[in-house]
Amino acid sequence: MPRILEIAGLIVWFMVGLPVLIQGGANSTSLTIGWAIAYLLFGALFIADFRWPRLSLLAMQAACVIVVVAILCDGFEGTLLVLIAIQLGARVDRKTGLIWIAVQTALLAAAIAFHWTGRSSFLLTPPYFGFQLLAFFTFQIVEREARMKERLRIAQDLHDSLGHHLTALTLNLESALRREGAEARADVEKAQSLARGLLADVREIVADNEPVDVEASLKELATNVPRPRVHLQVEEGLTLSHVILRCAQEIVTNAARHSAAENLWITIERSGGHLQLRAHDDGRGSVGSPEGFGLRGMRARVEAAGGELQIVNQPGRGSGVIAILP
Repeated sequence: MPRILEIAGLIVWFMVGLPVLIQGGANSTSLTIGWAIAYLLFGALFIADFRWPRLSLLAMQAACVIVVVAILCDGFEGTLLVLIAIQLGARVDRKTGLIWIAVQTALLAAAIAFHWTGRSSFLLTPPYFGFQLLAFFTFQIVEREARMKERLRIAQDLHDSLGHHLTALTLNLESALRREGAEARADVEKAQSLARGLLADVREIVADNEPVDVEASLKELATNVPRPRVHLQVEEGLTLSHVILRCAQEIVTNAARHSAAENLWITIERSGGHLQLRAHDDGRGSVGSPEGFGLRGMRARVEAAGGELQIVNQPGRGSGVIAILP
């Protein structure tokens, strides 16, 4: 979104100056060096601010607008203040943003009055003040929604990844308690490996980094739990996504926790121009059980990627999941 805003903002900046540029071409005395410097400096600061966001750069942009208006006002420069208000919506709290907008609008009014008349200032300033408020509050809402979405992503990833690792860790430790000698040691070593993998996953989730090799992570997933036995089949040549890995983790975790299954089959393949994940186990199954957080998160993840999810439960005949992705 920032890249789109930058391009759109530059288009607005150019269009605001176009009438003056055209008029200046007809009458060179109307386009002063001071106006050109302030106008071009605004554009440069606008670009710089998208690469190195600083409130000081926004303040300098506002100053450029006031200088442009004071030197040669065409009535449209208030639009540039709206661009500043958009950026404020994602950076400052409501009180600070409202004070900032009020101050730069008052300076705009003073500059219009200086260049034209008080009446012109009275007519032009209120609409731009309203546009700034609309832009500020809109982008505050957008920023809040983006943060909530990121929190939900982290919560879902933590649930899927940590839930799987902790389930596998518990099962391996329980297995070690029932064994002796080398077999018990092997289970404990696997539990240690799972603990290290859990820490690595937490770092990846917090950093928003997808696993480097999803297929390798899937194969490791199939060996993490002692029960059920996971039979994984992945069609060669597929480009696998983060969504596929998280779905597989949730499926394995649910089978290990709730199904009492001995076997779980997971197949990932192309089907009708789509990527399809099919999973079923030989557990007890169930009917009418409400979807928990994990299944709701898996459904939301798949649908957000443009796919669909089907859950099939049959008492005494196991459970199944079908995820179809673009």
